[in-house]
Amino acid sequence: EGEDANEDGFDIDGGFGSMDDDDFDDDDIDEDAVLPGYALAEDYVEGEEELAALDALNAMFDEEEEEDSLADKRRARKKSGPPAIICARCFALRTSGKVKNEAVEVLLPSFDFERVIGDSFAKLRAPGSAVVLLMADLLDFDGSFPVDALDVIEPYVESGVVDVLLVANKVDLMPVQCTRTRLTSFVRRRSKAFGLSRVAGVHLVSAKAGMGVAILAEQLEQMLDRGKEVYVVGAQNAGKSSLINRLSQRYGGPGEEDGGPIASVLPGTTLGMVKLPALLPNGTDVYDTPGLLQPFQLSSRLNAEEMKVVLPNKRVTPRTYRIEIGGTLHIGGLCRIDLLDSPQRTLYLTVWASNKVATHYTTSSKTADVLLEKHAGTKLTPPVGELRVKQFGAWGHRTLNVYGEDWQKATRDITIAGLGWVSVGCNGNASFRVWTHEGVQVETREALIPDMDKALMSPGFSFENVGGSGSARKPNDRANRQRGR
Repeated sequence: EGEDANEDGFDIDGGFGSMDDDDFDDDDIDEDAVLPGYALAEDYVEGEEELAALDALNAMFDEEEEEDSLADKRRARKKSGPPAIICARCFALRTSGKVKNEAVEVLLPSFDFERVIGDSFAKLRAPGSAVVLLMADLLDFDGSFPVDALDVIEPYVESGVVDVLLVANKVDLMPVQCTRTRLTSFVRRRSKAFGLSRVAGVHLVSAKAGMGVAILAEQLEQMLDRGKEVYVVGAQNAGKSSLINRLSQRYGGPGEEDGGPIASVLPGTTLGMVKLPALLPNGTDVYDTPGLLQPFQLSSRLNAEEMKVVLPNKRVTPRTYRIEIGGTLHIGGLCRIDLLDSPQRTLYLTVWASNKVATHYTTSSKTADVLLEKHAGTKLTPPVGELRVKQFGAWGHRTLNVYGEDWQKATRDITIAGLGWVSVGCNGNASFRVWTHEGVQVETREALIPDMDKALMSPGFSFENVGGSGSARKPNDRANRQRGR
């Protein structure tokens, strides 16, 4: 083989031949020789003509629709200015959603909100000198409301130096039972209960989908005179950076993909206060503040994989259970609720959490510990994996007494910060034992959503049996007779 091969290494008969390096001589190369069926590119010009030809080829496959003005602005901006330079940490977050080195994250300094923001506000004198966009997550309103930040801001609110616009985010993920009027009223009452004395407006938005941002922008335009500043304040994962990107794009500024703030599920993405000059009309500067860590939120203890389970990506739906006295309801591997006492033999619990978080109901709490030990980290997630279960450690518990006013609808909620809430439907006083990890905030409040799902869940895992055959009839007094009352 190779006896009939030419010096280019090709067999004359069309196959590959062998070539010895010692037989190769540059002087033997005929630069004008071509294979049959080929021709020399005599006038090949590299550069503009090549690019023009490539553009003509690409144009054959381009869509005929005109690109919107926002995309044109971004392209023009990229063409005219130098490319954005970002650090390796930001690049990793922007492209993969993960930090470059998790071990180094614990060494980063924490943001001193009281010192940095307090010093900035102390320099303000005139009424309405600044506007604060105070953000909270509607799906975890009590857990995400920045109470520590409010302690710093409230004196300036009372004096009139700072105006507050309360921005409740993720309205697109709220259940269909939530009307705008109901949500707005709830947000006002809860923020007042937390100590916010005065708000210039309440806005229900979806920073990710863009819902409600136009109305918010209109009020901002009315409030912003030249020289005013805007501060965006909120807990981690409240959606601050996403909102800033939406506002920026509205006025022709950069989005996340071309230099705007990075939105990530990871806490601590923004390390310090970032000034975004002249981002809003009238040359208004915007200050993006780091997400405030709320250690009492379960979500603050989760890794990126677990956060994707707890944070919903579509509208939350109700899971209603008819719970007997002695029954137990698990919410993932993060929380368990035992019914200790009830005005009737049964009552109704409706779970409002990410649909990806599995729930499990059993009529007896005797096997609850065995169930958790067997399925935590696998069927009951988060946590995800046996190692993470061990890292979270053992649960603690507290007893809650809830007085309900109607068995046909929920009048009280049990909130688990960073996870969701459970609404209670009963007529009278009920007693619960709530199990979760130490330091997690568990509170009761007025019911956000009184509605219950008509199709009751059956005992077992939520992903295995949805909509059981349980009766929806009113709990009767027979339970009292069975208990000797």
